Amino acid sequence: MADSIEQELIQNSRIFYENYLPGAVTRLRNQSLAQVVGVGYKEDALEGLDRNQLIDAVRKFLLDWKSNGGSVDALLEEAAERNDFRVQAPSEIYVTPFPLVLRCIKCGALENHDKPKRAQELVLASAQGRTTGSGGNMRIRCIRRSCNGLMHQVPYVLVHRCGHMTAMTVPPTARGYMALGLRANTGMYRQNMFFDMNTDENVAGATADLCMTCSVSSANSGKNAPPLQKGTPVGGGDAFFPQVLQFVALSKVPGELISSVQSELAQFGDGAALIGRAKDLAEGVAHGLLGSIDSLALQSQLMQILEVGSATPEELAQIQAERKKLEQDISKLEALIATGTDLGSILDISKEKLSKLISKSGASEGTFLSVRQLIDRDDVLLNLIRQRRTMEAVLLRHDVGREGIQQSIDATIDRIIKASRAQDWQDVQDTFGVQDIAHIPDLKVVLSAVGFTREKREPERNPDEVSVKLNPFEDRVRSSAKGKSVLYALSAQTEALWIRLDPLKILNWCAQSAGWETPPPEALASRAAAHAYLLQNSPILTQPPGQAAELTKTLGSQMASPFHLLHTISHSLMLTARRHSGYDSQTLTEYLLPMDLSLLIYVTSVQNYTAGGLLTLFQHYLRRWFEDASLHAYNCAFDPICSDVGSACPGCIQISRGCETFNAGVSRSYLHGGFADKGQALWIPKGFWQA
Repeated sequence: MADSIEQELIQNSRIFYENYLPGAVTRLRNQSLAQVVGVGYKEDALEGLDRNQLIDAVRKFLLDWKSNGGSVDALLEEAAERNDFRVQAPSEIYVTPFPLVLRCIKCGALENHDKPKRAQELVLASAQGRTTGSGGNMRIRCIRRSCNGLMHQVPYVLVHRCGHMTAMTVPPTARGYMALGLRANTGMYRQNMFFDMNTDENVAGATADLCMTCSVSSANSGKNAPPLQKGTPVGGGDAFFPQVLQFVALSKVPGELISSVQSELAQFGDGAALIGRAKDLAEGVAHGLLGSIDSLALQSQLMQILEVGSATPEELAQIQAERKKLEQDISKLEALIATGTDLGSILDISKEKLSKLISKSGASEGTFLSVRQLIDRDDVLLNLIRQRRTMEAVLLRHDVGREGIQQSIDATIDRIIKASRAQDWQDVQDTFGVQDIAHIPDLKVVLSAVGFTREKREPERNPDEVSVKLNPFEDRVRSSAKGKSVLYALSAQTEALWIRLDPLKILNWCAQSAGWETPPPEALASRAAAHAYLLQNSPILTQPPGQAAELTKTLGSQMASPFHLLHTISHSLMLTARRHSGYDSQTLTEYLLPMDLSLLIYVTSVQNYTAGGLLTLFQHYLRRWFEDASLHAYNCAFDPICSDVGSACPGCIQISRGCETFNAGVSRSYLHGGFADKGQALWIPKGFWQA
């Protein structure tokens, strides 16, 4: 933080999660209160940040916010539509004194409370004159001559969920008094009492007014609940909630590939039939999602399809002939290798050549046709490839340096430890339904502050009340930022754990405990078949996590249960990681990949440094971690009340920040049985982790 008088140092991570962005009121080191009015930035901190990936993530966040019942300021919506965001990496923070209502700590006399229309600059000039005019005294003395007390700022504000904020106001019944004081209560706003200083009699208690802007709109919309402002201490947490998103950033090549694929699909609306290159692209991504092709080979083939275009019948015939011959050569090489002949390098070259040859068919509509045996619906394929996370789930596998659990076990030298870790991993697979776990030491994440809310952190789902508005940051210091919607962002590399659930076990559990019909035998023939069946029968898996709440209402709790099961497991693991990693739930963030039945748990970091806690957990405490998570989700300190309303509350499975669905849908019942929603529409007889 910087101004013309002094500087204070702030950790980067605190800037995003506390009161240090424009619109917030913070307490300075000298105990005075100030409102943040601008943020300086440094361009070099944004090097390597892919703006396209950031803007795409912000658009998804805004869409999810509205789908969950919130509203978005018009400036933010226009910026997202025109791609007109100003992206900055925060460095220096500029503030101005606020609130300017002063109170004598000795006699209680108020100053500036009766001048709501007085220009802020005049009030500031008056205060500055009183602090510098008497021999450089930096303290403001009481306005009453009979009192020699010091004036301090009144630490209360009135806020509304539309974004409005003002200093504490005087009730109408107290405005006619010439000498007004305040009996201050340091905790509760409404326990503050205004009194007549001439008679020492109480004349009114602190009150809250209606928000005039929202009163008009509420009356027009027929909402029943009056838009009453909320009085709160400035440090009480209700005056400013920064809305922060984090997303996994891919490197340049796969990032550009995703953008190109998204552009290719822009012409296809809902219900459209896939044709041409888009058909090949969608089938290819689904092919990779089901684990039928290596992600690096898939990336190469997708790029070839986009670059080459359509193949003529003559070219296609030649390609097919060359392909047939090359496949025969590969079969011979594999047979020779099986007998002990060292031809591995030649085989790799041949496979790479085959991959490029296949891709040359372009829009021949047959490159990845085999995936149709598992997913034969165009709408499912289109929904999958439309979601950025589908391609992230596929391409991220080779874009980071991941260490699989089997690699970690095989690298262990001590035979006793190796056997113990192998047994622990087997127990995790059998008991907790996990297919694979990997540690990622170099996951690149981007942290971005999109805007802020007041009064509530999450969107308002009650249709009879004024919705919680997401407001843009307003930089009042730099003229170049005037009228612009600002995004504050930083990128860093951090460590993560990638956890993938077993689709066969999920499908069996859905049929046995979530009310699904018994799947056909072919759906249980393999993990790929079970995965494909889940994607086709639970559309929530093919959509962004932020839309889960609305989709659950449409689909019903039964068909949405695979997603909410995955999400509940994510929360359980984050809430119990501290014992074995040193990272608590405030330090860890989730990144759900529902179409892959997987999730990422990574360290919330704005610096290229981590303590290696997740690696320690991964290598030594995997089984104990899952056991702790299961025990944590077994009951709640607020039972039986919590279990009667869906088995989810801040005392057990909900997290305070960073949840991708704002805690909608999570329930301990998915893991240990019981009613999984407040309406008690879904009864889980046996939880996924229940023995």
